[in-house]
Amino acid sequence: MPRVAALSLMLGFAVTVPAVACSLCGGQQAQTLRQKAQGEAAKVIVFGAIANPRQTGGAFTTDLQIQAVLKTHPLLGSRKLLELARYLPVSDPKNPPRYLVFADVFNDKLDVYYGAPFKSPAVVDYLKGALAIDAKDAGKRLLYFFRFLDHADADIANDAYLEFAKATDQEIGHVASQLSAEKLRAWLKDPVTPANRLGLYAFLLGACGNAADAKFLRSLLDNPAEPTAAALDGILGGYIQLQPQEGWNLVFALLKDERRPFPQRFAVLRTLRFFHGWKPAETRTPVLRGLEIVVPQGDLADLAIEDLRRWQMWDLTKNVLAQYGKPSHDAPVMKQAIVRYALSCPQPEATAFVAERRKSEPELVKGEEDSLQAEKRN
Repeated sequence: MPRVAALSLMLGFAVTVPAVACSLCGGQQAQTLRQKAQGEAAKVIVFGAIANPRQTGGAFTTDLQIQAVLKTHPLLGSRKLLELARYLPVSDPKNPPRYLVFADVFNDKLDVYYGAPFKSPAVVDYLKGALAIDAKDAGKRLLYFFRFLDHADADIANDAYLEFAKATDQEIGHVASQLSAEKLRAWLKDPVTPANRLGLYAFLLGACGNAADAKFLRSLLDNPAEPTAAALDGILGGYIQLQPQEGWNLVFALLKDERRPFPQRFAVLRTLRFFHGWKPAETRTPVLRGLEIVVPQGDLADLAIEDLRRWQMWDLTKNVLAQYGKPSHDAPVMKQAIVRYALSCPQPEATAFVAERRKSEPELVKGEEDSLQAEKRN
C-alpha cells in the first residue's frame, strides 16, 4: 500500500514539509498557505495579475502586476510590478491569470521562491484572516477554516481542508462539537463532495449530530458503496460518538472478519489510531481490544504491533511475542516489527526474547537497534 504521498510543486520550487497529522485525512503532506506565510522565508507576499511573458536572450521573465500586498519589505517599497523569473503564458490579456507570490531576500534582492494561481482575489482576504489568528489557538484556527471548506474557489476550499489535514487528531476532536451539523450533513449527501473529505466530515458530524445522523451513518456502514466505502474510518468514528457501544462492537466485528479485504480492515485500524490520538485515556480499553484482534492477523499485525510500541502499550506483550516464527508472521516486516517492539518493551519476557534472538539472529537485532537509535535522533 502507498505510505508516502506525492508532493506537488508550484513554479518548479521544492518545499520541505512536515508529515501529515490527521489520521482520517489521507496523507496530505503539502504546507498550507498559512504555514507558508508564517515561514521565516516569507519576507514578501503579494497578489497580482500575470502580464507580458517574454524571453530576453536565454532568460524567461513574466511581470506580476501587484494588486494586493499581504507582507512587505523595504526592498519591495511602493513598486507595483514584480518580475518573475518564469515564463507564465497569458491566453486572455483581458482576464489574465492571478498569482499569490512569496519572496525571500537574498543578496539584497527579492528572491521569489513560491507562487500559486488563484481564480479570484478572495484568497487575499482569506489569507489575511488566517494570519490574524493566533497560530497556537487550534480551536479558533479550525473554526475559521471550516467556513471555507465549501468556498466557490476550489483552491481556497482545498487549502482550508488541508488545514484540517495538518491538525492533530486531538485538535480536530476538540473542535468538532462546535461545527455546523447542517453543513456537514449536506456535504456528506452531496455527490460532488470530494471523496477524500467524506471520512473527516462523517467524524465531525458524529460530534455535533443527532439520532437521525446516527441512523444515516449506520446506513453508510451497512451498505458501503463508492465513494463512501473509502471513508470507512471516519464514518465509524462518527457513529461511535453517537452510538458508543454499538459502534465499538461493530469495530471489533469488522476486525475479526478476515474475509474482509485488507483496505477495509486497515481503515478500521485508522479509526483506532484516531481515537487514541484524540482521547488516549478514555478510549484505551476499546483501542487495546481492537489491536488485540489484529495482532494474530498476518497482513495487519506489523501495523498494530508498531502502534503498540509507539504508544508504549505493553499489555499485549505475550500475544505479540507469540506470533514470532508463525508462518503467517514470517515476512521480514513482521519479524522486524516484533523485534523492534521487544527491544522497546520493559517487561521481562521481552528482555528474554531479545536475548534469544540476539543469539540466533544477531543481524536482525542489530538492524532494529540501529533503527530505533535513528528514530530517537529524528
